[in-house]
Amino acid sequence: MVNGNIVRAGLSLLVIHLCAAVLCAHPGPFDGRSFQGRIAYSCDGNHNDPDDWIASPMTLAIFAEAGVKDKLVHYDYNSILPQTDEKWEKTHAESVLGTAQRYGYTPALFFDDHKDLAGAVASIAKAINDSSAGNPLYFIIAGPVEVPYMGIQKSDPARRKFVYCISHSRWNDGFASKYTFTHTKRSVIDTGVHWVQIPDQNRLLSTSPYGRPAREEEWRPYHWMRDSADQKVKWLWERMQVSTRPDPSDAGMAYFLIGGDEEADPAKLRQLIQEHHVPAPAIRKQVRIEAENFSILDGFEVEDRKDKGASHQLELRSKASQAAIKTTFDEPYAASVDKCGLEVRYSGGQGGRFQLSVNGRPLGESWAGSAGRTWKTQAFAAVEIHEGDEIAIAYRGDAEARLDYVQLNRIVRAPDAKR
Repeated sequence: MVNGNIVRAGLSLLVIHLCAAVLCAHPGPFDGRSFQGRIAYSCDGNHNDPDDWIASPMTLAIFAEAGVKDKLVHYDYNSILPQTDEKWEKTHAESVLGTAQRYGYTPALFFDDHKDLAGAVASIAKAINDSSAGNPLYFIIAGPVEVPYMGIQKSDPARRKFVYCISHSRWNDGFASKYTFTHTKRSVIDTGVHWVQIPDQNRLLSTSPYGRPAREEEWRPYHWMRDSADQKVKWLWERMQVSTRPDPSDAGMAYFLIGGDEEADPAKLRQLIQEHHVPAPAIRKQVRIEAENFSILDGFEVEDRKDKGASHQLELRSKASQAAIKTTFDEPYAASVDKCGLEVRYSGGQGGRFQLSVNGRPLGESWAGSAGRTWKTQAFAAVEIHEGDEIAIAYRGDAEARLDYVQLNRIVRAPDAKR
């Protein structure tokens, strides 16, 4: 009996430790069956690019096929406010509302920003105010941040820490050369919400270039929609044709939200939407935190010089001899690990020094800045990062220094590898 009790006690402790290991991770909101939290969506489609005419329907199809459509609590569209085209507004509304009807969404959730902006803003504020640690809001930003920012400003500041805004492009971040927007993602980040940036989804989902109608061969990756016996899927094909080219890129953010996969492509969409196969959630192999997305910028400012060598063509530039950035690590589908690789991408700062720290403790030695604007990478091995840890980079020096991003690379062990 005594030995049995000891064994049971040992097993109980083992279970406790295993549970603690799981809880120290930030699991994604969706486990393949249930979704913890709610979803909000904001998109344009009324000017600039007709890609939303198919991306919006595809997003609604993704949520419906994943079984999370009842988690959608807000959807606004036609969100470009400085300029608009009434014909585009109408066409996009047909795409959104036609898909919502076919997939069985509640009509009251949808707001045309050029017809009921006040209603859209109030709806966003309510969605945020209903948020809590156990019921967070995942807010996909598939258009300019103007309307989302207006809604956030109307919300309870104490509830904003439970909001995760998701973006994939500098356009959605509020940086556009042909438009004068009042706000960028920095305006949103400064309100206290979390900002989650994933890679540009045009890479794999858009099969034809912007600026011209698609050629015949560029439609082929999406012929599964054309050939489907499902009338809802055929409707998606029709809306893609109306948009003049196969580019549902914004829908990649919805696909990421239901599984942590940052590399959605036409074949994966087919598996979900046509074959009804919900992808198994996955832990992200890499988590890139753009420097301009850090919650605190002290002595650094966002620089938009359209440097194609910089991630999302944005970076931070030092404006003082002592500067620092800080943020809390809190990313969906990013597990805490006992060892991971970490990279800091930087340039300039000749004669000065950079220092990376975690929770106020220096990580490794400081490193020297470099001459010129060539991007360089400072790598760290076997770094321990957990949800809630504060990551900071400090710079001391008289020369201008730039920061691009911090990237965590998860180390995947073989099944029999020793810890």
